[in-house]
Amino acid sequence: MKQILLFVAFSLLTVAAASQTVLNPNYGLKSPRSAELVRVSFSEGSTEVQVSITSEIDNAWFCIDRKTYIIRPDGTRLKLTALKGLPYCPATHRFSKPGEKVTVTMTFPPTGVMPWFSIIEECGEGCLSFRGVVTDGDLNRRLDEAYSLVDRGEEAAAYSIFEQLLMETDSLNTGIEGALFTTLVTLDRNSGRTVAARRWYDRMLTSGAPDLDLYLESLRVQGIEF
Repeated sequence: MKQILLFVAFSLLTVAAASQTVLNPNYGLKSPRSAELVRVSFSEGSTEVQVSITSEIDNAWFCIDRKTYIIRPDGTRLKLTALKGLPYCPATHRFSKPGEKVTVTMTFPPTGVMPWFSIIEECGEGCLSFRGVVTDGDLNRRLDEAYSLVDRGEEAAAYSIFEQLLMETDSLNTGIEGALFTTLVTLDRNSGRTVAARRWYDRMLTSGAPDLDLYLESLRVQGIEF
């Protein structure tokens, strides 16, 4: 009996190790602006990503190209296998008015629980993307806390958290690293700490952060370049 119980316990641990659900994960960059990550579910049979997209203009429409991929940390691509909530292009969903929201569930082959990943839709324009999706529970909690502090105007406390997170992740080349650099650069620049902003920017240039060019472009769009 003891052996049977041990086998059942081991089986449950194995399933738990292969399965995980993350609600409202953080990410580094996204497109379009109104898209939000709702849920990521890793299981033995698939990896599912649920996204919401909100119309911001009149006569808006959206679809998902079949050439949509999950990108693992090592750069491996896994193609979208099933879609619910929106049609595949060239068919389109027409939003009835600004503010209307649709929820989309995208299914990919099983990836196992990843420390981070990206989703990229390859299409002509207005493509869906989330880069540097965070799956670690503690990291998501600390990022949520830091962003909440920024929203409340407590930027000094938020800055300390972002700086500490960067110290911990800088050598790991995680998908969120570029976002941490750009946040610190932006906070320093907006507060008039130009020397500190330049120091983070220079360090960012040699960081090897994934999607570095895209994060540098996001700073240039804000008028931040040294």
